[in-house]
Order: sequence, then structure tokens, then C-alpha cells
Amino acid sequence: MKRFLLMLCAAILALGLAACQSGGPSVEDFGLAGTWMTKFEPEQENGGTLETKGEINFSGNTYKYSWFKKLIAEDGSIVYDWSETARETGSVSVSSDYMEWTANSYGTAEYNKGTKSWSPVNMKSTTNDYAIYYTLEGDKLTIKEDYNLDGDFDDVIGGLPETAVYTKEK
Repeated sequence: MKRFLLMLCAAILALGLAACQSGGPSVEDFGLAGTWMTKFEPEQENGGTLETKGEINFSGNTYKYSWFKKLIAEDGSIVYDWSETARETGSVSVSSDYMEWTANSYGTAEYNKGTKSWSPVNMKSTTNDYAIYYTLEGDKLTIKEDYNLDGDFDDVIGGLPETAVYTKEK
């Protein structure tokens, strides 16, 4: 009997590993493929208004998350228009209401006050894992991530809310 249980456990483990190696379900299987965009609350900065938006692109079992900024002076003129200021890329595993992102690269751009422009994003290797709960209703994707691990999704950390609603880009 012990031998049978051992063989059964080995078979289940082998099937589980084979399923993981085949890549498992992709974002396409859950209707998440494509580009999703959100705008965050504007902030006052240096006498102007700083607007920030996030863009997530899902394809296969990968993601690319980019952050963009736009600074509007007090007089309404544009100091700099939408510029990519940070980017993260990695793999994603997904189920019906939960995603796990594993980052493999992250980068930021530097702002040059003299030219009033941003440098290209300088990417570096990284390894970070993120537990993300989500709901998908039509072209609205709500993402919830407990950044500060306090058990809720209602905080704003570094200007980014723990809960954000993204709209699918056409």
C-alpha cells in the first residue's frame, strides 16, 4: 500500500511539473491580452500639475508595465508632455482572479532640467514577485495589490493607489 501511495504521489507531482513546464494558462485565456491604461490622481509639483499614467501590456505569459508623466506649468503651458519615466518587464502567471508577476528587468529615466526632457529608460536586471488580485468587466480591469502588506487595498504609496482601474486601449 505504501508503494502504491508513493507511486501515486510521484505521478501527481510529475503531472504538475509537466503542466508548469508547458507554460500553463496565458493572459489570452483570461481575456487580458493587450494594452491597459489608467491615469492616477494629479499632484501639485513646483507650482505646476504633475499627471501620471500607467500602461500595462500583456502578451502570452509576459507583461510590460510602463509609467508616464506630464508636467503642466501654472500658466497652462506644457513643461514636458507624456514621457516614459519607468518600466518593468517580466513573466505573469494567471488564474481567474489572481495574477503573479515575476519581474526580470526594471528601469527609470532621468529628467534633464536644462533640456526639459527625459532620458531613455535605463533597464537593469531585477527579481521581484508581486501578488495581484484582479477583476475584469468588459474593457475595465481592476488591479489590487497590497503594497504595504497591511491586509487592505485602499492605501496610496508613493503616489500610486493599491487599487487602480485600467481601460483596454483599442
